[in-house]
Amino acid sequence: MVIETRPDPSRNNDRALSAGELAVARHLLIHGPATRGDLGDRLNLSYASTSRAARALIQEGMASEALEQESAVGRPRQVLTAVPTARHVLGCKLTTDTAYGVVCDMYGNVTAAARAALPRPDSSGTVSLAGTVKVIAQLTTRLGRKVPSLDGIGIALGGVVSGRSTVREGTFLGWRDVELAGPVTERTGLPVTVTNDVTALAREQLWFGAGRSHSTFGVITVGAGLGFGVVREGVAVEELIDNGHLLAHVPVDPRGPVCGLGHRGCAAAYLNREDVERRVSAAAGRTVTFDDLIRDRAAGDEDAARLLDEAARALGHLIATFAGALQTPCIVLAGEDVAAFAGSRVMDEVIADRLRPGPDEAQRCVLDLITTPLTFNDWARGAAVAGIQNILGAV
Repeated sequence: MVIETRPDPSRNNDRALSAGELAVARHLLIHGPATRGDLGDRLNLSYASTSRAARALIQEGMASEALEQESAVGRPRQVLTAVPTARHVLGCKLTTDTAYGVVCDMYGNVTAAARAALPRPDSSGTVSLAGTVKVIAQLTTRLGRKVPSLDGIGIALGGVVSGRSTVREGTFLGWRDVELAGPVTERTGLPVTVTNDVTALAREQLWFGAGRSHSTFGVITVGAGLGFGVVREGVAVEELIDNGHLLAHVPVDPRGPVCGLGHRGCAAAYLNREDVERRVSAAAGRTVTFDDLIRDRAAGDEDAARLLDEAARALGHLIATFAGALQTPCIVLAGEDVAAFAGSRVMDEVIADRLRPGPDEAQRCVLDLITTPLTFNDWARGAAVAGIQNILGAV
């Protein structure tokens, strides 16, 4: 016989979780079902504290507990399990011209997706805030019909965000010091988390990816720009001191190409899509896209292969430098263009050479390189996970 403790249907979704409840909920979401005894041991909580947290989570509908059928050996165990459908959050990724939306449950599973065009930029290159808020609200209404209720919204975009609310620098939207969370909350009535898109991805990896086995790791995204995320000792760094410029423009080859900021042979000159396309198009006398380079390489074009090998070499140096700076054996590679370098012999050779110890050094380092090519819906999923963490009270 299985005896299951079910949630109270009158639960209050707005109540903030206590530290103990959050610790238990987070463990169940990341590592799966566990007994109260196991949770207490792993989280360094007393049995009484664990039991209080378990009861509260069950009452809130965020966990269920079942008494396993008695086996031939030992006593039956009560096993706690997270209820993924207890909360749903809309994740929204903003690009230059489109808002991509997904609805995720507490495990980060995407249950619905949609997209909508953003207003065209004005003559100064600025996208209307009011128009953007309207589009997000429309996506909220549209996708909210797919689930019993929405509990929050996470919004991710390229640029600098402070206080999970204000866009200090919206790289692709022409925004400066724009308060975004407040207007969206006023329009939708939901709590809103605004974050840098790579930071959102780092948060997603913290719970449902690299963070399951590494407490400190770095994230590098390769696409429209180079992006960086940092997780240190289980905490995602919300705001980088330089928006990643120190890493993006680290020197690779003093004889190399020039990036858009005038640095010769930096990582961005080889990996920033806009810089690569500008340089190659100028040399060819016609428009050449990054996708064109990939197709040309596959067709045997030696020039395209050389250019992409140079980019892979730069990425290898960037990975090794980032890992050394963070002192972590784990780097996550992501972004729309990262598939072009996944499994690259040139990149692997650079990393292996950088890791090669001296003849008298005993310490050996092996990097755990996790590659996750992303669609825009994947970026939106990162925003949703950041929103989930926010409504649960996670740092």
